[in-house]
Amino acid sequence: MQECRKKRVCLGMGKEWTRMELAEFLAKMEQGTLSVEKRQDMPKSFQNISFKKEKEEVGLTMSNIVWLGNQLESAHYTEPALKNWVKREIKEYIGAPQVGRKYSVQQAALLFIVKDLKVLLDFEAIRKVLGSIFNNPVERADDIISPLKFYQGYACLYEQLMQKTDLLTESIIKQEIEQFLRAEDGFSVEDKGKIFDAMMVATLAVRTNFLKAWAQRYVMGENGKE
Repeated sequence: MQECRKKRVCLGMGKEWTRMELAEFLAKMEQGTLSVEKRQDMPKSFQNISFKKEKEEVGLTMSNIVWLGNQLESAHYTEPALKNWVKREIKEYIGAPQVGRKYSVQQAALLFIVKDLKVLLDFEAIRKVLGSIFNNPVERADDIISPLKFYQGYACLYEQLMQKTDLLTESIIKQEIEQFLRAEDGFSVEDKGKIFDAMMVATLAVRTNFLKAWAQRYVMGENGKE
């Protein structure tokens, strides 16, 4: 994964994380490299997670995943909705909990991807996007790209685009995705094409999420303040 060219921001515990910050948080959690300060700032339900033994996979409860999702700017995650997705709508892509009764970081990343896509697509279309790049949830090695790497990719891509321009056109997004894929090794031409299409959809979905939240602020009488 190429380094996201953005100014690093220290994550606070207040809501308003960017997707890139959440992606970095998940990566550090999976690697077991969360700082002591970060662990101390987290809810008690996360404390045991942070002190896992080396090489022991991190497991997240659904309430952990909901809490993380709700740190995002303009996000609203609920446990009943996510449980419904897991049991019905995206069951074939996320599978059963993979860390005992808890979900892996990769499974959590997939849920965050679905949440982003849902503002733009119905579940039939979402499953088509997921199926183009992800395969057997029990064996993530057969995915074209892992859920977390994909989430990191489009989160980084979106932030870079927003630093360059406030107006996202199809050609501008295409150029940025093409540049991202040129820096990535290990993908065939066919696989890069699939990742390109999925990233285009995900980037548009993130922008739609932002515009929807912006419109809602006007509806709620907040005068569109960011």
